Amino acid sequence: MTTQPSIVAQQVRLRQWAEQIQSCRNRPEGMDVETWCSQNNITKANYYYRLRRVREACLEQIPETPAFVEIAMADHIPAKSPEKLPAMDGQPLLRIHNRAGISIDIFQDMPAEKLQSRKV
Repeated sequence: MTTQPSIVAQQVRLRQWAEQIQSCRNRPEGMDVETWCSQNNITKANYYYRLRRVREACLEQIPETPAFVEIAMADHIPAKSPEKLPAMDGQPLLRIHNRAGISIDIFQDMPAEKLQSRKV
């Protein structure tokens, strides 16, 4: 069983580590992590340990049950040659990224016919 003072101490420590990690990420361009760590009196291994612990703490805050949305596929979509979309202004309404580095931006004013799914 974890006591209340140790939980508070752990939260304070994680907050301090998160601030250090943010500071490292805002380091001057061209400075590597090892140099930043040396200037801030921590080892590179300790920095990555703290980074891992902060990430784990953040992941614990995310609900465990993922939500899925079913997207219906059209039975048949005629083949068309790819066309360029006009440049959209402003921030996307929805941005989807995958691990392969592919991202999709959907804007508020994007025509519905451009959002059709296609069977491959």
